[in-house]
Amino acid sequence: MKRFGVVMNRRKALKVAGISTLTTIGGLGLLRSILVEIGFDLVKETRTKMGTLVTISLVHKDIDIAKTIIEEAFLEIDRLEGLFSSYREGTPLWVLNSEGVLNDPSPEILELLGYALEIDSLTDGAFDVTVAALSDLYSETFEEKGKSPSVLEIENALRLVGSKNIHVEPKQIVFRHEGMSISFDGIAKGYIVDQAAKIIRDAGVRGGLIDAGGDMVALGEDLLGQNWRLAIQHPRSTEEYLSVISVRNAAVATSGDYMQYLTEDLVLHHIIDPRLGTSPDHTSSVSVVAPTATDADALSTAALVMGPDEGIKLLNKLSEVEGILVTKDQQIIKTDGFSQYEVGV
Repeated sequence: MKRFGVVMNRRKALKVAGISTLTTIGGLGLLRSILVEIGFDLVKETRTKMGTLVTISLVHKDIDIAKTIIEEAFLEIDRLEGLFSSYREGTPLWVLNSEGVLNDPSPEILELLGYALEIDSLTDGAFDVTVAALSDLYSETFEEKGKSPSVLEIENALRLVGSKNIHVEPKQIVFRHEGMSISFDGIAKGYIVDQAAKIIRDAGVRGGLIDAGGDMVALGEDLLGQNWRLAIQHPRSTEEYLSVISVRNAAVATSGDYMQYLTEDLVLHHIIDPRLGTSPDHTSSVSVVAPTATDADALSTAALVMGPDEGIKLLNKLSEVEGILVTKDQQIIKTDGFSQYEVGV
């Protein structure tokens, strides 16, 4: 679900550190001997979904059963991507944006929109799904003219932003202003990953990891019976990690100015402040650990928009949520409890 296609950088913000580190340090022979001893294998598959590479890894004794579970998880990703895409003609979100009304919305759309509106309220509008009017403006202007929209164009788009103008009922979603549109780009990937993770969890596997290009869910134990170790990439260097964290039964998501950008100096990128109409000028990246990928996805975006003071303050207030933020001048700021997840590289 990528909105910007002008200048893009697909570096991944999160990487799996555990098994790859073991392979590097101990060698393949050691890894194979451990596999034989414990009777489990790491079964993984990577496919292109949601505009990124999605890798699902399962710790399982039966490779065929593991592959069946992975297939079911990918089928769920496909189904939900079809519901939430605003770019495929005929999808529910496309209909809503085109006609301003959606009758008989699916339970998933109502649920995700409800989550989005909660985050909107929690962040005083820093996270707003109606930011699509601004996102579309920037995308189209850069594609057609190779430059930023004018102040007047931004002001006109801002008139179409505001989730208070979405009327939601169980049988209908209606926009109060003509020309409004919504995008689930800042939250749908997390929600979809959560639903795929539910399929894996319900299958009773020992452990699993879903890596969806910046959004991850870690379930149970890794191959060696330990927490999953994930490396958070530095926003300005592919060779550096901000931190290596150890998690299980938790989600991690990263939002950053370097992931999809419009200008080479990273001043304008895919994240737009729905209150101001431009990209935040204070924050390079935010990574959030939360109980669900839905929360981690939306909160990482919101905290990036809010900035180092208000963003970290918000994350500190929330139960079971921690984060690490990097400012534009590369100052690293962590929430009070983030260190509980950190391990040595």
